[in-house]
Amino acid sequence: MSTRVGGMDAGATTTETTVGVGIELTGLSLVRAGVSRAQMALPEGATVVDAVDRLADKHGDPVRPALLSGSRLRQDTVALRRTREGWERVPGSEELAHGDRIRFQVSN
Repeated sequence: MSTRVGGMDAGATTTETTVGVGIELTGLSLVRAGVSRAQMALPEGATVVDAVDRLADKHGDPVRPALLSGSRLRQDTVALRRTREGWERVPGSEELAHGDRIRFQVSN
């Protein structure tokens, strides 16, 4: 976790806590979105869907429809979080923690 301090206006500052997250796309998700990997800082409390939105802001319009249907993960898209034991499936509403690695792939 890191903390970013920035000014809102003259004399005022805010402190925003962020989490660093790694994202990777494989298989058809990679082909659809046109991006394979990204690192990003997100506000504390950000979800898997928030990470997709940030990825789309950074890498362009094809990302959002490649991974999302409205404000949810596409029915054929799976998000996985790296754990010590391997990869575990997580929902789009899952809150991210600093150091998380999230992989998107099309379900079988």
